[in-house]
Amino acid sequence: MSSSSTSTRSNELPSQNQTLIPSLPNDLSSLILSLIPYSHHSRLKSISKSWHAFFSSSKALISLRSHLLCIFPKDPSCSPPFLFDPRHLAWRPLPPMPCSPHTYSLSNFYSATLGSHLYVLGGSLFDARSFPLDRPLPSSSAFRFDFATFSWTKVAPMISPRGSFACAADCDCGRIFVAGGGSRHAMFGAAGSRMSSVEMYDVERDEWVALEGLPRFRAGCVGFLVGKEFWVMGGYGEARTVSGVFPMDEYYRDGLVMELMDGCWKWREIGDMWREGERRRLGSIAVVDGEHGEAPGIFMLDERCVVYR
Repeated sequence: MSSSSTSTRSNELPSQNQTLIPSLPNDLSSLILSLIPYSHHSRLKSISKSWHAFFSSSKALISLRSHLLCIFPKDPSCSPPFLFDPRHLAWRPLPPMPCSPHTYSLSNFYSATLGSHLYVLGGSLFDARSFPLDRPLPSSSAFRFDFATFSWTKVAPMISPRGSFACAADCDCGRIFVAGGGSRHAMFGAAGSRMSSVEMYDVERDEWVALEGLPRFRAGCVGFLVGKEFWVMGGYGEARTVSGVFPMDEYYRDGLVMELMDGCWKWREIGDMWREGERRRLGSIAVVDGEHGEAPGIFMLDERCVVYR
């Protein structure tokens, strides 16, 4: 699930000779039109040239809204994701992502938003051309959805295929960071590969750059930004076996932090997040910005909420 929100600049709105609503300034008209549920926008483009320009300008339009949520209930290459407008409780399906006819059951991918674009990266999938057929493969594919054209575009693939990885987007610098991952699939538990590589995607250049890798293999980890730091927490390393037969995941309790400074991509450890026996694995993570200069709160959401500061 992803959300989108940006700031508005006046040069992204229709010019003064393109009046949106007669007798009203364009700034006020833009605010009024932005309150219309997103699901109606495609029909409103035919009202006038100025309305067509406004509702086709994803940067100007989305920035005037609070948030739009994109939800992926199933494989996005086979069934459409859904866009949800929380303000109006309105839904709109998105077109399915471009896909190869030979691949199916995409899962463990990551979705991120930068400005007015939605990115879907990597994941685990099955390929009808591979053998054996019952083992998932990691994907390096990357797709971008443009809210203005309401269409998907395939962008530069990641250097290393990966699914079930940590990912975070730096909206201020137009970069996306990915770390760890592998080919593990939800249907197969501990089966699948693990990796430690880290990459950064530059949106303007449409280019992936390799960064310093994690100290050890880590898949199924969680990634997020705190200020100008990329945090990677939890995950699992090499699988071990019970009685030499049954594969078991070895979960990590620690976390790593990389300060996002050009030319100095170094990891530091932050220690264990919980004691032995307290829990088995990491829950979902939510970051809440601190007030009055206070440090942000990092919440792990499961049956027992844990706060890290």
